[in-house]
Amino acid sequence: NILSVSCAQRILQNQFYYGVFTFKNEMYQSSHQPIISKKLFDKCREVMKARAHKMERKAEHFFPFRGLMTCGECGGAITAELQKGHNYYRCTKKKGVCSQKYVREEMLTEQIISFFQKVSLSSQDTEKVLKELENDEQKVKKEMVGYVQNLKGEMIDIETKLEKLLSAYLDEMISAEEYTDQKQKLLIRKVGLQEKIRDFKERGTSWLEPARNFVQNLNYAQKLVLSQNKSEMTTFLKNIGSNHILLNREFSFSAKNEYKLVAERRAAARRETRNSFTNSNWRCILNIARTNFGFRAAARGGAREK
Repeated sequence: NILSVSCAQRILQNQFYYGVFTFKNEMYQSSHQPIISKKLFDKCREVMKARAHKMERKAEHFFPFRGLMTCGECGGAITAELQKGHNYYRCTKKKGVCSQKYVREEMLTEQIISFFQKVSLSSQDTEKVLKELENDEQKVKKEMVGYVQNLKGEMIDIETKLEKLLSAYLDEMISAEEYTDQKQKLLIRKVGLQEKIRDFKERGTSWLEPARNFVQNLNYAQKLVLSQNKSEMTTFLKNIGSNHILLNREFSFSAKNEYKLVAERRAAARRETRNSFTNSNWRCILNIARTNFGFRAAARGGAREK
């Protein structure tokens, strides 16, 4: 889909992209990795400001959730308009007959915040989970040392065998055919060992970065609940899922598996205890991060291949 000019302008004016957000007139640093530098952000604003003076156009009213959703009935785009001081979202009905009605932005915001609350993680518990992931990293690296050393030992043996094989051939103790055949087998084994070492090193800790990002995003969800920054909510929703739908005044979307698991387990906990599921169960988040991003596979991969 081609971005509209207004959508592109909103993106270029969003501080979220260089790593900050504003809450109650106070600026905070976000936990996510900045996409652009502050210098590039300021340069874009200067260019936009200069062009705005030339065009002398009236500033367009801002609809934070426009461009996020599609209609769940007809698949059409969801547009927005200002009525009596309130933002309303509705289907454009450009794909044919559609019975969907308007929904006020306040109602939509409540539904989005409700989901964020299901997947949010306090800063204190975020630190606990990240600390455990750091311990996991040290554990995996320790296991890697012994496994890789064994593979390297096998490679040394192969090198020795190749040297002896060459000496035997030069001393005419074996035929050229025997030399070629045995050398090929040894070289294939050597290449296989090199690939195992490379793959295990990559697999051993490669899961940690996406796992950390996931945990930090849960903490960011809580910050969005507090900041009520609707523009950043839209960006965040796009990052953690797809297929954002508005149907019968209800917002829904397909969250990535790890976020879906967090929401489902917290909902189950509420049903079982009949109490609000708090963020104190950080070990549940840790287990989801480990299982979803492959800690067990990384830690045990070496043992399976021996």
